[in-house]
Amino acid sequence: MSTSLNAERLELITLKDKVASFSRLYANSVRYHHWHQCLEVLYVEEGFGVVIVDNRQYTMRPGRLFFFPPFTLHKVMVDEQAHDSYRRTIIHLDQHAIVRLLRDFPEARSRLQMLAQRAGPAFVADLADAHAHVNYLFTLYAQLAVSGLSAEHVASLLMALLRMLPPVQEKMQEGNHGIASPVMFWIEENYRQKFSLDRLAQDLGKSRSYLSRRFHVETGEYIHNYLNTIRLRRACELLLHSTMSVAEVASQVGFADTTWFISSFKKGIGETPLQYRKNHRTD
Repeated sequence: MSTSLNAERLELITLKDKVASFSRLYANSVRYHHWHQCLEVLYVEEGFGVVIVDNRQYTMRPGRLFFFPPFTLHKVMVDEQAHDSYRRTIIHLDQHAIVRLLRDFPEARSRLQMLAQRAGPAFVADLADAHAHVNYLFTLYAQLAVSGLSAEHVASLLMALLRMLPPVQEKMQEGNHGIASPVMFWIEENYRQKFSLDRLAQDLGKSRSYLSRRFHVETGEYIHNYLNTIRLRRACELLLHSTMSVAEVASQVGFADTTWFISSFKKGIGETPLQYRKNHRTD
C-alpha cells in the first residue's frame, strides 16, 4: 500500500497485482476527511473514538465493522486517552476482482456490490458479540498474508464476514452531532457557490465564531478545509466521468480561478487535474 506524499485527502491505494492489502496494527488514525479509490473494510479491535461518514458521527468502539465504498468521504478520530491502544484491522480490496470470483454465490455477490457502490453510503455493523470469531478469522488471515493473500483467500474471508452482517443497515448509535452535521449538509448543498461564512451562519442561525469554533472542536478540522475536500472529491469525479475542460471543472465545483484550482488540486491530490485524468481514467 502506498500513499502519495502530497496527498492529504485522497489516499491512493496501490494493490499492484494483488486483489487486497491486509493489515492488523496499532496506528494513528487519519485525522482529516479523505477517501480511497477502492473498497475499505475497517474493524475496530481496541480503542474508542468517532467515525465521521455520510455527514454523521458514529461511536467507534471494539467490535464495530465499517465498509467505506470507493470515493466515500470519511474520517476516524481516536479518543486521546485511547490513542496508544488503538488497534484495528484494515482491508483495502479490488472489489471488481472479488465480485467476479463470487459469480456462483449470488447473495454474497449482490451484497458486496451494494457495499462497494462508488460514492455510496457507508455500512456500519456491530459484531461485538462475535468478536472472538472475528478475531480468530483475522488472526488466521494475517498469517496467510505474510506469504501473500490469494484472490480465493480474500473471497473466502469476505464471504465469512458478509454472513455475519445483519440483513439491512442497523440503526447504529451515533455520536452527538452538535453543529458539525448541519454544516456538512449545508456545504454538500452549496459547495458550487462562492463560500460565505456569513451566509452559512445566517442559514443555521448561529454566529460565525460559534460555527467555526464548534466545527473544529467536533471534527478536528476547519470549515474551509472541509469545503476544499468536498470540492476536490467532486472535481475528481468530473475529471474521470465527464469531458469537461479543467476550467469548466473548476467552475463547476466552486473555484472562481482556474489557476488556484490547479494549485489546490495538486496540493490535495498529488497530481495536476490533467495528470489525474490521464492516470486514472479507465475508458
